[in-house]
Amino acid sequence: MSLAKRMLRYLADGCGVDHPKQQHFLLAVSGGKDSVAMAHLFAQTGLSFGIGHCNFQLRGKAADEDAAFVEDLAMQLDCPFHQTTFDTLAVAEQYSVSVQMAARELRYEWLESIREASGYDYVATAHHLTDAVETQIFHLVRGTGMRGLLGIPPRNGQVVRPLLFASQRELSDYQEASDLPYREDSSNAGTKYTRNFIRHRVLPVFRELNPGLEQSLGENMQRFRESFFLMEQMLNRIEEAAKKQESDRILYQLDAFKGFAPALPTVLFELLSPFGLNTTQANDLAAAIHEGQPGKVFLTPTHEIALAAEVLEVVVKREKAVRSLIIDREAEQLPFPGGCLHFQLLEEVPETFSEDTNVAYFDFETLAFPLILRKWQAGDQFQPFGMGGKHQKVQDYFSNHKFTRAEKAAAWMLVDENGTILWVVGHRSNHANRVRSSTRQCLRVSILTD
Repeated sequence: MSLAKRMLRYLADGCGVDHPKQQHFLLAVSGGKDSVAMAHLFAQTGLSFGIGHCNFQLRGKAADEDAAFVEDLAMQLDCPFHQTTFDTLAVAEQYSVSVQMAARELRYEWLESIREASGYDYVATAHHLTDAVETQIFHLVRGTGMRGLLGIPPRNGQVVRPLLFASQRELSDYQEASDLPYREDSSNAGTKYTRNFIRHRVLPVFRELNPGLEQSLGENMQRFRESFFLMEQMLNRIEEAAKKQESDRILYQLDAFKGFAPALPTVLFELLSPFGLNTTQANDLAAAIHEGQPGKVFLTPTHEIALAAEVLEVVVKREKAVRSLIIDREAEQLPFPGGCLHFQLLEEVPETFSEDTNVAYFDFETLAFPLILRKWQAGDQFQPFGMGGKHQKVQDYFSNHKFTRAEKAAAWMLVDENGTILWVVGHRSNHANRVRSSTRQCLRVSILTD
């Protein structure tokens, strides 16, 4: 079966796209070998698509040449073309994140905005099986649970990865056989970044042990996905049998955990991580249950989890059951559950911005005092920096950035007197309150954690 026909089948069976030929796709095309191959495969199969390209301004003239190349490709394939340019270095400094992370977030947020505005059904990226293998190995090296063994998901919301069935070698063979021109990013050849190190130094050694490495690990990932599905079904059944809500507390009947002793730490972590329980505490709690130690209490940033003779009791931490805190114009610091906010009014805009993810900067004159620190609420929305002032629901921001239930429960919002969300604390600040060239006074807000 041809690569094009395999891709069409994978879109339906692997990515869960109903009737692919009736859908409209926005292809994320960088100009590299893989994304160019994807564009030609879409054209070959007769699918409806447009092309989107991001110029991150990281490679000078070469980045501009990439953009021109992709625009020419869109003209050649007779499809709509969308492009944008980002000052990626400035965004990375503003949000104290790596350049790679800034580029990734800017790319996906822009693609989603174009998808919605232009009526595309899906965004398609050119991730392939070798990318998924590299991701799996990366997670294994760092330490991971079941989720980390799944590689790259074929679909995440409206983002699909139609080439995950094919190895990088297969795509290269297709590109060479079809004599498809493409742009080469010189940074891909280095080993500075972990993923490149795995690609150029680790995978060649593994292939000496197993020449069919990608195929073998791809089959493993599919088994892991199936196992994870079964695990979630079982966890749902355990939770349904064990969990009981009583007023302001949640009870878990210990009898429901009988029969799961070998996996009890994992069961406890999966059920209780939304309340802040970490893996070490899950192991200790499992040991306490095995050894019959009623009375032990485990404290998380937000809850108390107490072990009784027959139940686990989960309650909000009484001393930290705070929903909102007021911050006046002269405030220098504000203790809150999980840390302390520090405020520093700068008379000049700093030449460089901190790379710490727990630091944010605001144009002081745009802030309506008093400010309020509160938990996020259903319906909250803000203007994420980097999206040109476009509004987004906080819940959607959480989903797009893969927040866990525990991270959502722990999230704080810094809000002004008018109700404007200035900062999803520790993550993303508001576009309208950004530091500009005209800013005269800059408010620096930093977090010190417990």
